[in-house]
Amino acid sequence: MTPNYCAILATYNHHNALEKTVKILHQNRLSIIIVDDGSDIKTQQVIQDIAKKYKDISTLRLDKNSGKGAALECGLRYAKKQGYTHVFQVDADGQHDLSTLGQFIDISKSNPSALLSGHPLYDQSIPLARRIGRWFTHIWVWIETLSFRITDTMCGFRIYPLEQTLAIYDQVNIGRRMDFDTEIMVRLFWAGVPIIMSPVRVVYPKDNHSNFKMLQDNWRITTMHTKLFFGLLFHLPKILSNRPNYTTLDLSSETIHWSVVKERGSFVGILFLSKIYKLLGRRFCLILGSPLVLYFYLTGTLQRKASHDFLSRVLKKQIGFEESFRHFMNFFSMVLDKFGAWSGDIDLSQLDSTGVKQFKKMMAQKQGGVIFVSHLGNMELCRAVSTPDHKSRLHVLLHSKNAQHFNRLLKALNPLSNVNIIEVTEIGADTMLFLKGRIEQGDWIVIAADRRPIQTTKSTEPRVTMASFLGQPAPFAQGPYVLASLLECPVYVSFAIKCNTQYRLYIEKFSDQIILERHNKEASLQYYTQKFSTILEEKAKKYPYQWFNFFDFWTQDK
Repeated sequence: MTPNYCAILATYNHHNALEKTVKILHQNRLSIIIVDDGSDIKTQQVIQDIAKKYKDISTLRLDKNSGKGAALECGLRYAKKQGYTHVFQVDADGQHDLSTLGQFIDISKSNPSALLSGHPLYDQSIPLARRIGRWFTHIWVWIETLSFRITDTMCGFRIYPLEQTLAIYDQVNIGRRMDFDTEIMVRLFWAGVPIIMSPVRVVYPKDNHSNFKMLQDNWRITTMHTKLFFGLLFHLPKILSNRPNYTTLDLSSETIHWSVVKERGSFVGILFLSKIYKLLGRRFCLILGSPLVLYFYLTGTLQRKASHDFLSRVLKKQIGFEESFRHFMNFFSMVLDKFGAWSGDIDLSQLDSTGVKQFKKMMAQKQGGVIFVSHLGNMELCRAVSTPDHKSRLHVLLHSKNAQHFNRLLKALNPLSNVNIIEVTEIGADTMLFLKGRIEQGDWIVIAADRRPIQTTKSTEPRVTMASFLGQPAPFAQGPYVLASLLECPVYVSFAIKCNTQYRLYIEKFSDQIILERHNKEASLQYYTQKFSTILEEKAKKYPYQWFNFFDFWTQDK
């Protein structure tokens, strides 16, 4: 069916800005439906004058003010009877930049099954109370949809696909007043309708007439979010099976919001989570984030399987939902602790004093060395809460892609963070000379020794050594041991393990110097790899739920 568009203006006493909005819609050759939601005599007269002045205008009237949602339902059903397939909802108060009308329609025509909504770009005229209120709604919507794709549900500038929208009206009772905009969008998302967010400028004119009732409408919105949250819990399997398919959309990155392009594991999503942490605190963030963790648990098939595999080996029993979900929640808790550390909410007082003394003693040595870490526990927290001098003397080796994302995140969390991230996809002579020089000055090189190297080309195989781990051979990267041997320095192993509310820092010397015998290099690598694996296994058995390697650790053909 060829898309057929009209515009709906639901108005309640918006006589000041109404004709200006109608004029611009008319210039864009849109038929207009004005729904008078029980307005006063003055507004009724303005609507009559507009209808006489402009062509292709239909007027509907509700005798009693019934709310924005009720007025729009009236207009939507009328539009359907007139043969329209899509409706452009525009608020009648003149807040939105209507110069984007043509662009919105073009995007909608390329994606007729989607709901297109404005992502508002505000200037300084937005009242602070409105800004705060919108943020709380954003947070709840992200929880209710288990997604960051919807960046604003309160913007009254959107294009509805009529058939899908009226189907929702026929199934459930949608909010009739200011709770309408958010609820209809969430329920359309639940029904599998993709939501496309496109930027639109929004201002709050000085003579703006708002129909928002602070107490009544905030209560309605609170009730709506409560209903949606429990609706999510009761219908979770159905909602998850109905996720919108964004891969079929025809979109231009210049005309849409970032949320449509990439979602799972995105930098912005992680950054948003850190903002919630700063705004609401760790405990509230942990509660709000639980449904999000559940979503990743249910949809992350590979990660869930890896969790079951590891826990069954280390706990030596059959693993169910309770153990595996606890594993995922521990990971989420660890991420929040990282946010707290880099934001300054967690300090050295939350590390055990014995471990801190060991760390300071190690850092006081004239010559530095190499520290082997792992994805067991939360070593990043220890670096984050270190003194500025210690922090500047720790150089972390990461693969290039991880390094870029990590640096961006740290700068966003704390612009003054003094960290040294070194990309190690390929280490050349210059990098080796730099690292050796830093160690001679008392600095320390930190590298994870529990992951295989990245395969840079199809023709090259990752260099690994097999070592027994939890009763079965597992591949460990040779890189950390080769690097340490070339640097000719002491090597330590360290773990930061959470025990109740405090972190316990383990530091032990791994070797005065790693020596790889020229004529028996493989045997030497086997010795050091197995030594590290044994240490890692001991800690993993003691703290199984703090193992955060969510991939198949034992598979060799990756």
